[in-house]
Amino acid sequence: MSDLNNIVPDQPVTEEFGGLVQESKAELIAAAERAAIEKAESEQLEPLDPAAAPAAIEALLFAAGDPLTLEQISRILVIDKPTLRRIVDELILRCERDPQRGLQIRETNGSFTIGTKPELKHLLARLFSPRHRPPLSAAAYETLAVVAYNQPVTRAQIEAVRGVNSDNVLQRLIERALVHEVGTLDTPGRPTLFATTDQFLLDFGLRSVTELPPMEMLMYSTLQDIEHALEDAANINPDKQVTIDQIVNAFVPGAARAGNETEAEIKGIEDETEPE
Repeated sequence: MSDLNNIVPDQPVTEEFGGLVQESKAELIAAAERAAIEKAESEQLEPLDPAAAPAAIEALLFAAGDPLTLEQISRILVIDKPTLRRIVDELILRCERDPQRGLQIRETNGSFTIGTKPELKHLLARLFSPRHRPPLSAAAYETLAVVAYNQPVTRAQIEAVRGVNSDNVLQRLIERALVHEVGTLDTPGRPTLFATTDQFLLDFGLRSVTELPPMEMLMYSTLQDIEHALEDAANINPDKQVTIDQIVNAFVPGAARAGNETEAEIKGIEDETEPE
């Protein structure tokens, strides 16, 4: 297994692995994962007592670092998914409602992570040296909104909505892990498709993009125009949990986890100009 990571992606490979001839690094790794699953199943792991599941789930999420799916947790704890789903939901609520707990569990696209509560930002700042990142420009916020509400979307489609070239601003969003490439459109030239990332959802405080406030995407010239449209959309459904502050805060990586920025800091981005 240690040699698998040395294989160059997309380079043809012919290697015997578990009786299967693999053609790429990705297929080799997938085969290894399947073999590990089959081995675990063959060992007939002892099911965990559901009463001990909350502590075990917290430990798994903390140790994993990366998001874990319900399927992965179910396989490790040997608890059926309906029961596990109920336990996880109860644990999420318990963490949210208990002021004595400093951690929260969040769900994003069917995967779960554990992290600190936003209200503890001021204490964490005493432990870690703050890393200053320049705020996104109004053009970046606008482009991110176009992608979020129209994904997957091509570069040309983004520019058709905005009315200006968006190459530079799109690259900045990719560098900040808010947008990524998700494939190509099956048309002449096969243009690249872009969509928001799980990091975007985490910063947004959303489980999936379906929780974004409904709105008809128009061309905006300023950040205020975006906010006004979002406010109008939010008024359609007064029970919507996503607030305008969350939406604006979400476009800056880490803002939701770090806590709310001041109004002056948010509004300050409007003075920036988009590079040519």
